[in-house]
Amino acid sequence: MNTAPGLTRRELIELGALAGLAGVAPAVASRGPVGSQPAARPRNVVFMVSDGMSIAVPALAEVFSRQVRGRGTHWYGLLTQPGVVHGLFETHSLSSLVTDSAAASTAWGSGSRVFNGAVNVLPDGTALTPLAPLVRDSGRRVGLVTTTTITHATPAGFAATVKSRDDQATIATQYLGRVDVLLGGGSEYFSAGQRPDGRDLRGEFAAAGYACLATRAELLRAGGSARLLGTFGVGHLPYTLDQRNTPELAARVPTLVEMTRAALAALSPAEGGFLLQVEGGRVDHAAHNNDIAALLWDQLAFDDALGEVLEFARARGDTLVIVTSDHGNSNPGLNGMGDEYKDSPACFARIAGASMSFDRLTARLVELASEPGAEEGVAALLRRATGLEPSAAEVRLLCAAGGGTLPPALNRQHANLVGVLGAVLANHYGVGWTGVSHTSDPVLLTATGPGADRFAGLHPLTDAFAALTELLDIRHRNPSMTPEAARAFAADAPRLRQPHWVAV
Repeated sequence: MNTAPGLTRRELIELGALAGLAGVAPAVASRGPVGSQPAARPRNVVFMVSDGMSIAVPALAEVFSRQVRGRGTHWYGLLTQPGVVHGLFETHSLSSLVTDSAAASTAWGSGSRVFNGAVNVLPDGTALTPLAPLVRDSGRRVGLVTTTTITHATPAGFAATVKSRDDQATIATQYLGRVDVLLGGGSEYFSAGQRPDGRDLRGEFAAAGYACLATRAELLRAGGSARLLGTFGVGHLPYTLDQRNTPELAARVPTLVEMTRAALAALSPAEGGFLLQVEGGRVDHAAHNNDIAALLWDQLAFDDALGEVLEFARARGDTLVIVTSDHGNSNPGLNGMGDEYKDSPACFARIAGASMSFDRLTARLVELASEPGAEEGVAALLRRATGLEPSAAEVRLLCAAGGGTLPPALNRQHANLVGVLGAVLANHYGVGWTGVSHTSDPVLLTATGPGADRFAGLHPLTDAFAALTELLDIRHRNPSMTPEAARAFAADAPRLRQPHWVAV
């Protein structure tokens, strides 16, 4: 077996070990690779982010896809293809060994490390120039597609400059004229009735020539529009798990693959080419919740979007596709269950019986916990939401947790309702979690198409900016804070009580 560039034979074997549960070798889900095409320059770049995806998730998703859909995944298929480049991103920020999404996307988008929470702004207030205006100035077009609010940290890192990622209302204003295609959630940041300043930003986008969309039907009818603003929910878009099991959501909210297809159709006629970021943002949220079913269904939705992008790239031969994550989160892993671990496949297969995300499940659990006959109601809820038969002890534990009485927790990260629920279901699913927060481990990086060779091996996140600006022939370099300056700033800032990580 020939190992892929950037990963050893042993690493690939370890990454693919779970595929054995399916009883067959990983299938190549898409036809033939685009190829790395060394020294070539791409006309288009599609940068795909499964947000908060720990390195074990692609292998878990491969097995899950075979169980629920009878086929493998596109990303796992790429891992087996010659000519496709593989590597890793290391993910620390300027302020911590563990990054948040804002600092990670800023590193990609500007080539500079920043403190967690900032979007393209150095700790001393220096504003950085993100990729979107640079790409636009080079004669290309820009698109952002996500299952979170379109103003969330990861898409913002490619196109906005704000001191705090929470300032989504300002981020929305910076997109006007800077990003050609915006598809995701977050209508509240464009609506005059919901914005703090009362500004009718949606109307301003419409006046600037954007087709403003609010439903799946409108998106599917938007063919031919070169500029799109689609906000398909007030906040984040629903988890794929809930969308699949709620006809109203399935009818009203487009899937990630549908948004990706629409973005490619809108951007591809651009004479100079385009840069498109596609984010599966709710993978991260599911990991924070220790919700393995919601995580895997959203990972499959992301993989479907990847399949759409790969078909587009293969048909043209001029498109660089980069697939990665910004950081790990809670590090889900399938544990050995039962005697000689023989029960692990059956445990993992139970995940397919889930029909409700933890967001919905815990909200209802809290309501039931205060009602008469709480244990009976909670038991029925768990059976309906998970397909499992909980024990009486598990029901009592979750009833108490729903009412605010948490069990003793040696891992303080799990001293919360989702931590308790995740731990209880881990006994049925076999999937355990390290906590409910981001992790410091490196993330998987796969690239295919012209210029892909630039992404082989281990890279700091900041290398993406350097590679993309070079490949797109953009002459720009943002300033970076020196370690000495960052230490001095951390020492002087009243809000920073502990020494900060400042490696750059």
